[in-house]
Amino acid sequence: MNISKESTGDLSATIKIEVADQDYGEQVEKSLRELQKKTSLKGFRPGKVPFGLVKKMYEKSAKAEEVNKLISDKLNNYIRDEKLDILGYPIANMEKTTSLDFENDTDFTFYFDIGLTPEIDLNLEEVTMDYYDIEVEEDKIDGYVEDTRKRYGNPVNPETAQKGDVIKGEIEQIDAEGNLLEDGVKNTTSLSIDFIKDENVQKEFIGSSAGDEIKFNPLKATGNEHEVTHMLAIKADEREKLESDYKFTISEITRMEPATLNEDFYKQVYPNDDVKTEAEFRNKLRGESNQYFQKESDNFFVHEVIEKLLHETEINLPDEFVKRWLAEADQEKSLEEIENNYDTYSKSLKQQVLISKLAKDNNIKVEREDIKDHIKKTFSRYYFGGMEDEDKTKQLDTIAESYMQNQEEVNKIYDQLYDEQIREVFKSKIKLNHISVSYDDFIKKVNEHHKHHHHEHE
Repeated sequence: MNISKESTGDLSATIKIEVADQDYGEQVEKSLRELQKKTSLKGFRPGKVPFGLVKKMYEKSAKAEEVNKLISDKLNNYIRDEKLDILGYPIANMEKTTSLDFENDTDFTFYFDIGLTPEIDLNLEEVTMDYYDIEVEEDKIDGYVEDTRKRYGNPVNPETAQKGDVIKGEIEQIDAEGNLLEDGVKNTTSLSIDFIKDENVQKEFIGSSAGDEIKFNPLKATGNEHEVTHMLAIKADEREKLESDYKFTISEITRMEPATLNEDFYKQVYPNDDVKTEAEFRNKLRGESNQYFQKESDNFFVHEVIEKLLHETEINLPDEFVKRWLAEADQEKSLEEIENNYDTYSKSLKQQVLISKLAKDNNIKVEREDIKDHIKKTFSRYYFGGMEDEDKTKQLDTIAESYMQNQEEVNKIYDQLYDEQIREVFKSKIKLNHISVSYDDFIKKVNEHHKHHHHEHE
């Protein structure tokens, strides 16, 4: 067997693989012998069909299977041994590959085109970026306190409704004159006053009491098809019912009475922490807010760093190969579609090249044990408040092993841990220009940046 590589461009090449009978013949013979043991044919006992007959029947397919298996293995081994950093995967060059006659030929030549990953230089130490330190303002903490009080509050049934209340009652379909429709929709349901976007309709519900009847159009009042179909217990394609007017007869009003700020409340919210005063409670909320805001700032920072590196780093691609590879990978897309959207595809691929270079230069990798440790720590915080002993450690190990059977979740954690390492490399090597901002101002800056990038790519 001979394998060679011929350059076809700065970042493209063709791998030539020559296969002769001595490379695969023995394996074909072995496969046919195994087939002989399993072959049943009229006139012969099972497994006793003459080898010559089995060979005549199956040699062509057995040869094709073994040659293709051999080619695949040798191609992958060659790429690995030669340390070829390729984009995508090799594509068979059918123009150069001779017709494959597995019935009569013994020698075969295969050609595969490959695209090579470009070499790039990244000097993170020379990069300076703004990093936003988001300050948690007292009015935000006030809002979080009230939201938490409502979340842990007690339900009460007031006589009249106000904003924030949930109205329970019977909703019935009516005609244009306000009369009940025979065989129309009728359902017992609940409706949050805050969910109503139409101010005039909302005013009708505010101040209402049990027994009151309110006629309105749920879809126009809320603007949410999904929620309205659920409220009416109908299907999304029942347009006439969805767009109809309805009468809502109130049977009950429910309001969440905010919890009182005391030790019992603090213990309910933070069962694993020693929180006894309002000041300590506010500090816990502030700490959680800081963590959340830092994640927001980190995500924006990483996004902006990658955009800057993509803009300032020359990353060439073997464009013609990439277009062919994209067409092979997604055969539902036409070459015209790929051509029209190539800027988007190439940017995504360049970002992968950039991230791979960062990972290689900074030894970024996520092992199975890293994923398992992350799962154990997460469940430890959730179930045991971070406190562990020998029994709990065993439980966590069992939980983690079970959780890791879900490959989709494992992939999510892998991506999360990988992204965290990328972020830490950026934060440790790039010069940071720290800027203190309120959360509202931070959101404004994020929106401005997104608008700017959007206009750049139009």
